[in-house]
Amino acid sequence: MPFVLFRKPNEEMIQLIVNDNSEENIFLIHSFDNETEKSISDKNPIQIHQDEFNFEFKLNLESGENFNPISEENYVELIQKTIDEIQTSETNKIVISRIKQIDNQCFNLFRSFKNLLETHPGALVYMWHNPGNETWIAATPELLLSKNENIVKTVSLAGTKLSETGWTSKEFNEQQIVTDYILENFSEMNEVELKGPETIQAGKFQHLKSYISGKIHSEFSLEDLLEKMHPTPAVCGLPKEKAFEFIVENEGYDRNFYAGYIGIETESSQEYFVNLRCAQFYQNKIWIYVGGGITAESNPQNEWNETELKSGTILNSLLK
Repeated sequence: MPFVLFRKPNEEMIQLIVNDNSEENIFLIHSFDNETEKSISDKNPIQIHQDEFNFEFKLNLESGENFNPISEENYVELIQKTIDEIQTSETNKIVISRIKQIDNQCFNLFRSFKNLLETHPGALVYMWHNPGNETWIAATPELLLSKNENIVKTVSLAGTKLSETGWTSKEFNEQQIVTDYILENFSEMNEVELKGPETIQAGKFQHLKSYISGKIHSEFSLEDLLEKMHPTPAVCGLPKEKAFEFIVENEGYDRNFYAGYIGIETESSQEYFVNLRCAQFYQNKIWIYVGGGITAESNPQNEWNETELKSGTILNSLLK
């Protein structure tokens, strides 16, 4: 049966959802291009404190298809092409990504999942297994939307650096683009509040993060807002339509569920997280999805280096 293990940010309880088709306590995974959505539900999910989590059994994974990841040289060329596009068009930002492929050396998914729990307490950490189809694992730091009663919240998370380096105008501009986009989509709400940006730690990285909230009326449609918000400039670019077209035409691979979103829906609340810092597991290989926001100020070689560092979120968690 399909199942998912997940722990919400800054919590200690893991939930295990095994699909019973009850349509209660739904966990969903939605693709970047809005073409695919899969979900499972469990009327009575099991809760496990992460200190007591100690599963040890082997999953039957699918064999991965043949795939040649983009080389460093070609990726740097693609980033320069993206910068040229931004400098000569009305596009302000385009997010470019790639797959880093490694051999699956009999890594233990459950031990790796527990390692992610311990090293990323402020992230949504999940492991999704759909037998005969796909297996994903992630530690994503980015909330897309949450609704509790009449309060809707989100974050503007963009800009990446190592702890020992300083912020530059490139990262501040990149984060401001995301913030402005969200505020535009929140314009019909009451009592909209913006706090930040502040520096937050996510593993070895620091990001710029702002907190945005607003009050909604009874006729407000969260589904419509979700459709407007996804994909955000943090994973696509701005203007969204032009950035999306450039990504599809130039990245050279299907993002699938990477940079899509994860949904956790219960009777009392709905929460959606951007699917970042994630990987797809196969019997013989692992695909680690990494990317970065490109603006007119980007440096192509630095962007490659940043994706190499971002792949460490998954790489450093892998245990046998």
